[in-house]
Amino acid sequence: MIFKLSRQRMLATAILTLSISALLMPGVVTAQENDGWDFRITPYLWALSLDGTTAAAGADVPLDSSFSDILDLLNFALSANMEWNNGSMFVVLDLTYADLEAKIETGGPIGGKVEIGIIMVDVLLGFSVTEHFDIYGGARYNDQDITIVPDMMPKISLGDGWTDLVLGVRLHNDMSDKWSFTGNFDVTAAGDSDSAWNAHVMFSRKIGTNKHFDLGYRHYEVDYESGSGLELFKWDVAHSGPVVGFSWEF
Repeated sequence: MIFKLSRQRMLATAILTLSISALLMPGVVTAQENDGWDFRITPYLWALSLDGTTAAAGADVPLDSSFSDILDLLNFALSANMEWNNGSMFVVLDLTYADLEAKIETGGPIGGKVEIGIIMVDVLLGFSVTEHFDIYGGARYNDQDITIVPDMMPKISLGDGWTDLVLGVRLHNDMSDKWSFTGNFDVTAAGDSDSAWNAHVMFSRKIGTNKHFDLGYRHYEVDYESGSGLELFKWDVAHSGPVVGFSWEF
């Protein structure tokens, strides 16, 4: 547990450090531009809600945090998306850390809460097929640190990490001089989870010459299971919610 918490704090620190470093070192990105590569960084907030099932002591535990619960249940979240693009190919690094709580819905008098630490890391390589259509593939790493706190019962700690290989497509186009649209969709082609898919829609409003405000929505579903009996870990959950960010391009 201590190791997992430390790893999550390290990722949160890394996201913040990368975001600040990219903004404070224009010389680095200028050198990349000279080599034909453009760089974009987007610190963002993904206001996660959860709907699905985890497991503790061999028994399923339902999760339910609706959109209206987000502000109450989200303790802390920090994300950053970085992309290097030379026009024909691109590399994406996306880091997400979230610390939140969800209600235990049993349908009976006994309930409780689930405290959840989520790490997601995407490393993707893509290619432009047309001016507005891209394909990409790569790895998506998930790490869950879960503490189940039932009413009138001892708490239970569990968690696991897994990696999937994903394949996806991306559409993007300018809607006007100021507004643009991007849509992503990918599925798990191989890896540790039984199944997973991800969809992301983003609208961007250009500000000045190299900045834009981003507003969109992301939905990610994954079904992962490991162990058995009392050692069973299960994460069959849909993650969804609005995304708000701000981008700098160099």
